Amino acid sequence: MVIDEPVCIPVNVTKKDVHVFYLMQKRGTVKLWDDREQLVWHLEGQRAVYAYLVPGSYELRLSAGKHRLFSFYFDTGIFRYGADEEFQFMQPPLRAHLENRPYPVCSVDFAVDAVTAAYIEHICRNLRKGSMDNSILISEQLRTMHHLSRDSVLREQVGGNYKQHLTTSAKKIIEIEVADYGIKLELDSVAERLNISLSQLGDVFKEECGITLNTYKQQCVVEKAKGLLRNLLTTGGHRNTWDIAIACGFDHRTAFHRFFKRETGMTPIAYTKSAIFGSGR
Repeated sequence: MVIDEPVCIPVNVTKKDVHVFYLMQKRGTVKLWDDREQLVWHLEGQRAVYAYLVPGSYELRLSAGKHRLFSFYFDTGIFRYGADEEFQFMQPPLRAHLENRPYPVCSVDFAVDAVTAAYIEHICRNLRKGSMDNSILISEQLRTMHHLSRDSVLREQVGGNYKQHLTTSAKKIIEIEVADYGIKLELDSVAERLNISLSQLGDVFKEECGITLNTYKQQCVVEKAKGLLRNLLTTGGHRNTWDIAIACGFDHRTAFHRFFKRETGMTPIAYTKSAIFGSGR
């Protein structure tokens, strides 16, 4: 959303829930006010917050500029029976929901880091009609989002090794984006997300991991291809190797076959047959 001047957007909440709000862009502010003219939360660029909201009328107030706001709410039951112990930063809104408090309660706000931004964009790219009915998929995505939020909070609280964090982030972004783009993933985009030059990122990655960024990308593509090939066994062959080649980002079947054999020592068909007899990994 691009706006030339500040705007107010009415929001109606019909039931008590815990929501999460992610302000994706680098600049600008968004504020949520309740119907008593009390400020609920205030986010600057690339920040996020968990908020327990009660039924009522609210107002989003956006500064002029370009805005990307991602939000969802979730069943707090997933944090029952001690499951919330590693998510201390969520305690205020979760407890408010449990105690049925009559007013909004928020967590501390935290950074929307490069991995979180990549994962949110991955979710949005893969939204399909009916996908919201897939409870297993949604549960996995929610679990990943909560863990990314926790990691961001902990990193701001206790810090950490910069090179290790950079390498871990690069790995996660590559894994996320290979899932969508396969071999076509441009590593420059990974470096851009991490606000570092590709050559600098490559040097740190090689120092920490012992392999190049491109090697890691290719490993991820191979694992994606293997997973799709194994699925041929459970889908009755409705997808063929050409479909899998396209899903892995290849424009030609022969290029995919050459790549897969170079990396694994087996053709895609041979790998599928080996999986049938239990020798495929």
